[in-house]
Amino acid sequence: MERIEEYLEAIFRLKESNRPLTTGNLSKVLGIAPASVTQMLKKLFKLGYISYVPYQEVSLTAKGEKIGRKVLRKHRVAERFLRQMGIPEAKVHEQACELEHHLPDELERAIHRKTEGEKLHVPKRLLPLTALLEGEEGVVERLVGGRGLCERLSAMGLTPGTKVRVLRSSLFRGPLLISVRGTELALGRGVAEKILLRRD
Repeated sequence: MERIEEYLEAIFRLKESNRPLTTGNLSKVLGIAPASVTQMLKKLFKLGYISYVPYQEVSLTAKGEKIGRKVLRKHRVAERFLRQMGIPEAKVHEQACELEHHLPDELERAIHRKTEGEKLHVPKRLLPLTALLEGEEGVVERLVGGRGLCERLSAMGLTPGTKVRVLRSSLFRGPLLISVRGTELALGRGVAEKILLRRD
């Protein structure tokens, strides 16, 4: 399963960076011969993880995207943890590649909350919005930052006591996506860091 996860993660990375999802690009990203990549793409297609026609671009199915996104998210959480632990930068990526396949979801969430909270010096009983992963919820405790920003966030419905659910975490390119009061909002990482939550 690790090999499958590596391929799905690589395809998701290419998609995220808007690079063509071709056999050649996958071969370069993975450091694997194009013929071997083609064989694996056929297998991924049979398993329902990708849509694939030879000599055309690959696309992830919903099933494949879910796994690719999850593995990449775990990789990024592991990288942040390893950096915080003082692992030399030259070894961080390689060690995160090993951890990403064996990191239980509960531990991933705990590591992400801790590293994000400590990085932003948030009081221990609170979490910045950026510390939540997809599907997690919290309740707004307070807003920090300038008056104009706090007023803008309040006008969006992000007031103390309001429940927030994360739809797309801050670990991926683009804005963090949340659901609040029945509406979806996109927030930049810098803004999301100013929203402090409690988790009941």
